[in-house]
Amino acid sequence: MHRLDARLRWSHQLQQLPPWLLMLLVGAGLVGCWALVWTAGGSRTAFPHLFYAPIVLAALPFGVRGGALAGAAAMVLVGPLMPLDVATGEPQELVNWLARGGFFIAIGAISGSTTRALRRSFEVGLSDQLWGEVELAGTGQSHDDDPRWAERIRHTLDHGAFQTVFQPIYGLGSGRIVAVEALTRFDDDPTVPPDIWFGHAHRAGRGLELELATLAAAFEASRGRPDDVALSFNASPQLLTDPRLLSLLCTVDGTNLIVEVTEHDVIDDYQQVSRALAMLRRLGLKVAIDDAGAGFASLRHIVRLEPDLIKLDSSLTQNLSGDPVRRALADALLQFAERTDSRIIVEGIETASDLAAWRDLGAHAAQGFLLGRPGPLPLASTIRPSARAR
Repeated sequence: MHRLDARLRWSHQLQQLPPWLLMLLVGAGLVGCWALVWTAGGSRTAFPHLFYAPIVLAALPFGVRGGALAGAAAMVLVGPLMPLDVATGEPQELVNWLARGGFFIAIGAISGSTTRALRRSFEVGLSDQLWGEVELAGTGQSHDDDPRWAERIRHTLDHGAFQTVFQPIYGLGSGRIVAVEALTRFDDDPTVPPDIWFGHAHRAGRGLELELATLAAAFEASRGRPDDVALSFNASPQLLTDPRLLSLLCTVDGTNLIVEVTEHDVIDDYQQVSRALAMLRRLGLKVAIDDAGAGFASLRHIVRLEPDLIKLDSSLTQNLSGDPVRRALADALLQFAERTDSRIIVEGIETASDLAAWRDLGAHAAQGFLLGRPGPLPLASTIRPSARAR
């Protein structure tokens, strides 16, 4: 998708301001230009061209009508209300200030029309991108498992051939650690990503065993974390509805636990999963939707499961300042979170510029290699100064 130009970026930022404040800024700009033209000696000088600035400023958020009205106001201010020469009081000829005013109105209308066209182009591009995600989500391919995976999974379960590591999550307001996410690393060479391991385990009929084993190990390894630092862990929809999860949770303090439901998990029965999550909430757990933005399914998870936390995938959180589409989606999700009393955690933060952009937008917490790589406890209690720098 093509990039929007600077005019549309300004338009988007201006639209975030209250309308009364925008009108006040435009009015102040028009009056300020009138004062500068008067101080410079009148309309004989080149200073009337300054009026194009507030005219374009009005066109960006208000469109054709706003630009044209600002142009008409400028025509009056620098026409009958402005002499040709302030010192002598010589008036302008009618044809001169009408011609200038015509240009003012035309530029305002053209600027507003161009902004509207760009905004429409943006909306079409955004729609295309979302539908592309829908189509991508529906093209998943199944793969036959290598029979050797069943033996590898059996060996892993029998010998506990995996390790638990933790990645910190920091509050963007306080800069302090607020949670750690438990992640599993398997003892294999070459290294295979954990999601591949769990996928093979579920297809082999031992996925729940592997999830419970790694989760029990994570609870044990996290006992040394501070009381005010939450432990976040992943759980498949099948595990959420399995009574063995409740039995395991009864052995730990659930008041500072977060269960993450990933976007990639298919939920066939939302009512059953919602009932299971309600029971977990009664134990004190919070619910998070993980990898939100990685595909269309996350939107359905968010609506149906009403999470306490929404963890945005790195496909949405990275390069925010250079991509207006991502920024528009970010604004929408942050507004949604505010209205539904949920919190936004941004994942995949690897640069100080992305961290600063999300902090300025109002995200609640962040996670990523810039802030801390997965490792053993304890983890740094605050964001490193080098990561804070813009």
